[in-house]
Amino acid sequence: MTHMPLEITNFFLAMQAGPSGLDLLGALFSDDAEYTEPFSGSSEPHRGRAAILQAFENSRSDDFDDAVITLGSVVVSGEMITVRWTCISKAIPGGQGSGTNVFHLSGGKIISLVTTLDMVPDF
Repeated sequence: MTHMPLEITNFFLAMQAGPSGLDLLGALFSDDAEYTEPFSGSSEPHRGRAAILQAFENSRSDDFDDAVITLGSVVVSGEMITVRWTCISKAIPGGQGSGTNVFHLSGGKIISLVTTLDMVPDF
């Protein structure tokens, strides 16, 4: 695979869709997927599709509905896809942020997602 898989493209489209994107997000993750993120302050990953969707829902606000996510470099190595991104949104302290998502796919589903930020904001 030398291009970004459709599942990853759809992930970023769903993120920009606001609350209406949650159903699409849910369809992208396997039942037993894991999601590690810096937004909730927990170092433990969210395990299972329901917990992952709850984490996304908890981190959203009306201010995030204006989010514009721009993708930077994409590295595809088998089933591991690393995507650098920037995001402009009123929900982010200072109005913008950047980071990296590392996805692992299996059977057309996201089985693992690790999100890191370039700088850890004060949430």
